[in-house]
Amino acid sequence: MKAGGGRAKGAKFELDVAKALHEALGIKFHRNLRQYQKAGLDDLTREDGKAFPFMLELKRYGQGTSSQPAWWDQICAAARSADNDSYPALIYKYDRQPIRCRVPLQAVADLGQFGTQEGEDKYDWRYAVEMDWDTFMMVCRELLADAS
Repeated sequence: MKAGGGRAKGAKFELDVAKALHEALGIKFHRNLRQYQKAGLDDLTREDGKAFPFMLELKRYGQGTSSQPAWWDQICAAARSADNDSYPALIYKYDRQPIRCRVPLQAVADLGQFGTQEGEDKYDWRYAVEMDWDTFMMVCRELLADAS
C-alpha cells in the first residue's frame, strides 16, 4: 500500500457512507476533518447541524471478519464525552464484505413501543448488537421519527 493509502481508503469510505446516508435518509452529512486533530469526535456530522441519533465512527480495513473491541471502546468513549444524547454507532467494512453496523442494545430498546420509560434502567453500552446496513437505516429512521 502506498504512503497515506490507509487514510485515503478511510476518507473514501467516509464519503461513500455519507452518500449512502443521504440516499437512505435524505440527510446530508459531511466528513468531520477535525477528527484528525482532536480525539473524541465523530467521523461524519449532519450538514444542517441538527441532532442525529448516532455518533458515527467509521472503519475500513482490508481483512477481518468482525468489529474490534478497541473500535467500539473508541466510539463509546466519544459518545459519553459528547454534549448530546447520541448513541455510539460503529460502521465498518472489510474488503469484499458488506458493511456492518454495531449499536448499543439501548438504541434498539428505545424504538417506538419498546422505548424505555422515565426512570427505567438503561442498558450498558457494552451490550451491543450488530446488524447489516439496511437494518441500521431502519433503526435510524425510527429513532428520527420518534424524535420529531
